[in-house]
Amino acid sequence: MFASMGGEAGEARQLAGLLRGGGGDLAAQRVARLVAEACTGVEPAEASRQCAALRDSILQLCSDGTLTLPEARLLCRKIDGAQAAMLEALSSPQRALDALERALSDTPVRGLPELVVQGSLSADSAALLIGENRQLVIRATAGLELPPDAADPASVAGRALLESSVVEASDTENARAVLAFPLQFGDELLGVLRVSSRTAWKFSEDEKRFLRAIATRAAALLAGDDPQARLRHTLRTFESLIEASPLPILSIDRNGSVQIWNHAAEELFGWQRHEVVGKSIPLGAQDLEEALRIRQEIDGGRVIRNQEVRWKRKDGTHLDLALSAAPLRDPASAVSGSIAILVDITDRKQREEQAEKTARFREHFVGIVSHDLRNPLTAIVTSAQLLLRYGELPERQARVVARIAASADRMARMIDDLLDFARSRLGGEFPIHRRRIDLRQICEQTVEELEFAYTRQVKLEVYGDPWGDWDPDRMAQVISNLVGNAVQHSEGEVEVSLRGEKDFVVLETHNRGTPIPREVLTHIFEPGRRGTDRSGGLGLGLFIVQQIVLAHGGSIEVRSSESDGTTFTVALPRKGRQKPPQ
Repeated sequence: MFASMGGEAGEARQLAGLLRGGGGDLAAQRVARLVAEACTGVEPAEASRQCAALRDSILQLCSDGTLTLPEARLLCRKIDGAQAAMLEALSSPQRALDALERALSDTPVRGLPELVVQGSLSADSAALLIGENRQLVIRATAGLELPPDAADPASVAGRALLESSVVEASDTENARAVLAFPLQFGDELLGVLRVSSRTAWKFSEDEKRFLRAIATRAAALLAGDDPQARLRHTLRTFESLIEASPLPILSIDRNGSVQIWNHAAEELFGWQRHEVVGKSIPLGAQDLEEALRIRQEIDGGRVIRNQEVRWKRKDGTHLDLALSAAPLRDPASAVSGSIAILVDITDRKQREEQAEKTARFREHFVGIVSHDLRNPLTAIVTSAQLLLRYGELPERQARVVARIAASADRMARMIDDLLDFARSRLGGEFPIHRRRIDLRQICEQTVEELEFAYTRQVKLEVYGDPWGDWDPDRMAQVISNLVGNAVQHSEGEVEVSLRGEKDFVVLETHNRGTPIPREVLTHIFEPGRRGTDRSGGLGLGLFIVQQIVLAHGGSIEVRSSESDGTTFTVALPRKGRQKPPQ
């Protein structure tokens, strides 16, 4: 090659003259032209031999004193640099062809950015961005790190997606040159291939053709050849349904990156879609450990239904959730990701915890009242009765002991009321033990006891059949409370009537005296309500009466006025309610 130009020795002498006469720039320009001509149309090995011969001629000029050693070294370095640049330029098409061959063979869509960097001499950064809900999400990258705004709507890639055309820009996004190709398959715009360079101001036409071929391959893979792309395409088909779901729905790929995060998930957890898609689920250390365990089960092919988990929100608060998740599979039946539906059960868990606390309190309360209070009270009652019967006490002391016994009896009734109140208001069932009884006999016995206790006469009238299925002890409790109240708050005769009808037996108590105030009448059956302050009880008597009547399937009403007095009416069905036929 150099022979046609006078040989290597002649070219070496010309370079020496240019160096001494015009300086290093003229010599470098001449070296670049010589090396380019020597390398054109020959194999790299032959080009290297020609350049080596030129270097030998320059060194010979140094030996015979034509060039100094520093001048010879400078020219040799110029030859080395020009040769390296030329060989690199000559190898660029081959690199591009090799990259295209791998792209068309078995490289998955995530590996394409790496092939871009390998096959394009100018490219030092490449990224594949997927279009989701009119936004770009980074799918795969290679080379230098992307700037934070590379996926913004106003970025070069964002403009390529919006305009559905190739966009090229200079001196932007931390690079000298940025090139973005829309990934279009048929009528569907799938994303953008973004390539940038921090060294070159412009990509060559050959590089653009190579990059366009890679973009076409990426669109084809995303449209259906790649298992992960098929997963994403299938999920997008149901995007509108998922987005409209009132329940949080999310999906992750096999790498643990979030692919779907619907509107309900945004509202429940507080993280917006752009904050989580393409990243791992933002969970705390404890929550993440649980999520990894669940993911291992799904990777093993298991379907999870209504598993209770505890995850945190963006503000740091925790949520109790019911998780249902299933694996997603590629055509080869390998697990390629998972999809999950979540139900917020925080309120339910709180209710369950409250119910558990209430149950513990009820057990504790009932235990205290029924045992710890009854035991000393039983000792007081028994001792008082023994003293009255066998103590031979003087009259004055006997009256004191009798008052103790009466007060103890009243305390026993209060304890019974407290137990019934605790069972009814703290979640327990009101105990009812039905059997066939004559309500007339219960009334007569109870009224007789009250007449003796209050030294008052009570008028009792019975009409019709008084038999039915009731709890005798509870019926005595109802009659005792109603008649006892009438006796305490009346100024004249107290009347009690028992009237048997076809399916019901009606019990009425009537008394004259100061009527129940209107403001009290509407709340008379609520716990803690008292008609007057003279009763001295807990205000639970009428509440418990109402609960007993309701437990028997009956009803209770009250009327009170200055002219007609006060009347309580209880209607009791003769038989317990039967379950309706199926």
